Amino acid sequence: MPRDLQKLPRQRPVSCLSCRKRKLRCSRVAPCSNCVSRGIQCDLEATIAVPQQTASDSEIIERLNRLEQLLISKHSVEVEPKEISDESTSPVSQVLRSASSPQIEGLVNDVAVLESIYSNKSLTPSTIPTVNIVFRTCNIQQITEKPKFIFRHERPSSEPSRCIWLPLYSEAKVLLQKYLRDINHIHHICHIPSLARIFDDVYAGLGSQGHVKSGYVILLLGIFTSATHCWTREDCVMGLFSTSAQANEQSKIWAQASQDVIDVAHREASISIEGVQGTIIFFFALANIEGFTRHSRALLSLVIMLARDLGLHRIDHPSNADRANTAEAEMGRRLWWYICTSDWAAAARFQDISEGIYSCHPRQMITKKPLNIRDEDIFDGMTRNELPLSQPTPMSYSLYRIRLGEISRKIVDRTPLIMAGSGGLSHDDVMDIDTELQLLINDVPQFFSMSMSEAELKEMYQLDQSQANDLLHQRYMFHFMLSSQRCKLHLPYYSRGFVNPSYSTSREICVKSARLIVELETWLHNSSIGSASRFKFTMLQVGMFMASIVLLMDLCMNRTSPNFEKDRLKIVGALKILEIARHESETAAKFVECLKKIFSKRGIPCEHFRTQSASVKPTVDNRSFSDRPDEGFNLQNSIDTLGVSDGTDITMITDDAWNDDLGSYFEQLNKNFVEGIDVGNFDWNDMFSDLDSTLTFKAL
Repeated sequence: MPRDLQKLPRQRPVSCLSCRKRKLRCSRVAPCSNCVSRGIQCDLEATIAVPQQTASDSEIIERLNRLEQLLISKHSVEVEPKEISDESTSPVSQVLRSASSPQIEGLVNDVAVLESIYSNKSLTPSTIPTVNIVFRTCNIQQITEKPKFIFRHERPSSEPSRCIWLPLYSEAKVLLQKYLRDINHIHHICHIPSLARIFDDVYAGLGSQGHVKSGYVILLLGIFTSATHCWTREDCVMGLFSTSAQANEQSKIWAQASQDVIDVAHREASISIEGVQGTIIFFFALANIEGFTRHSRALLSLVIMLARDLGLHRIDHPSNADRANTAEAEMGRRLWWYICTSDWAAAARFQDISEGIYSCHPRQMITKKPLNIRDEDIFDGMTRNELPLSQPTPMSYSLYRIRLGEISRKIVDRTPLIMAGSGGLSHDDVMDIDTELQLLINDVPQFFSMSMSEAELKEMYQLDQSQANDLLHQRYMFHFMLSSQRCKLHLPYYSRGFVNPSYSTSREICVKSARLIVELETWLHNSSIGSASRFKFTMLQVGMFMASIVLLMDLCMNRTSPNFEKDRLKIVGALKILEIARHESETAAKFVECLKKIFSKRGIPCEHFRTQSASVKPTVDNRSFSDRPDEGFNLQNSIDTLGVSDGTDITMITDDAWNDDLGSYFEQLNKNFVEGIDVGNFDWNDMFSDLDSTLTFKAL
């Protein structure tokens, strides 16, 4: 049978009723031969009419229109079909939209309207009452004394409103200056040329008692929180605060204000990209103030949701092609990838808390990575031409942070929940990931090399002092985070490396990474680059704390080593830095207290702990490591050859004063190790488990 005939529906028989009843062969003519021979009436079956599909479509459309009118009148929502964007349509609607029939097009629009009513995409006010928020300005010194709630229009009988007190315009500009100088380069997610205009718009609205955009205010509050948290004694010359402690205490007020505005704003409407920027800056500050607590984790989840509501995960979808080369789109890429990297890093770093789960899946986003360009090259109608990665820009650190975050995501992918009780990554997986980390080190451009001095950076890349400072600090941050990730990666196989030669490579890499962390912290301490506020960044303190424990552990396991005394001095230097940090940061103080409790639990005396030695700061020659060839030390060479067991010795450069006065708990602790406390039977992995749980839930 021809193929085209096979597609035809099966025809009903045309035999007469009498022949069908008697099951006779009918001649299928009227009358048929059988009926003629029997002299009976011949009746052929009538043709069955097929209903027209268009009539059913019209009926469906009419019923949908009636249902739409009923729902709209019920909920008092006025939504026009043209207001529904392509993003709000379901997959089925998108398929139907491709039909050419105007009736089908109308049907799809009606379905989109019904979907928007259910999902509240029309952004109607919440049915649950929210707190009214008003904004006022006053001198920054008076903010701590101002009431949190006020009565509007001087009517005590009315419901009080939450009042957010903002500093005066001139004071706000000082806080912005602090943020741009010391913090912005760490998470470069704001368009710097636009920040001044945003500040002007907010204060212009406050001055005229007009409307103030919630997203703008959230951004300002995030900047205020971060700036006051990182305020140091050196910043007091700006005149806002008499002591750094006063500014640090006020950061908690800004944090509470940020939380209140975000809670109200995101329930009332979609928060703008500026609001999401402010929320991620607030998250960064909160994580440094409290640690990665339940509060911080909830805020990170909220940031991801707000970013998705804005469509930052689909900026480069074909439906957004007309907006691909706008300034807002490029800033959205920066913001989205910073959020993704933070999500992946948190999942890898705090697997015991997050169960190794991340929310930003690569298959569920279609947003290109940000360009390696400067802020002045971002404008509407811009091209996608970018500078090579060998050329430094304010985005250089962010781009390499993204690569490190992608490696963190792979760590999580290799440890699914089904393997939760198997002890984590296998050694083969550990070595595979370490290879990727080493490749990342090999790809680092010259300006991120620790061997290049500040003068060479400025001369080779034509940088001014501020740009050079930012680049040096970014370089330190990158290598510190990478070494911390590497140290933690190999830590589970460290102790096994003493008894099983198969794991000796992991033991060597773990120890060398810990030494590099201490060396990097010492380098930062001796420089003028961000050294004053370095104790304000919790993640760096966690890395330093972990490195100190690893080096202490290695000293215990290698008491007969010819380098025992040299290694002992390295540990003393590391612990001295922690002891200084405990007086600069509440989080660092918790670290030290945690260390005391863990050592006490393991039988190490800690009754000799004293605090007066905190006034004795490590003093090291201010020359860069690359300028000291006589010491036989090159930090960049140590970084490059970290994964190679070549016997390279990394010597901590310490002053003799460190050895003369060790009058602290750490001196006694060190003496106890030398005198023979039996720590060979310690379960170091269990010790780190205690450490993680204590540090993590300390602030919960």
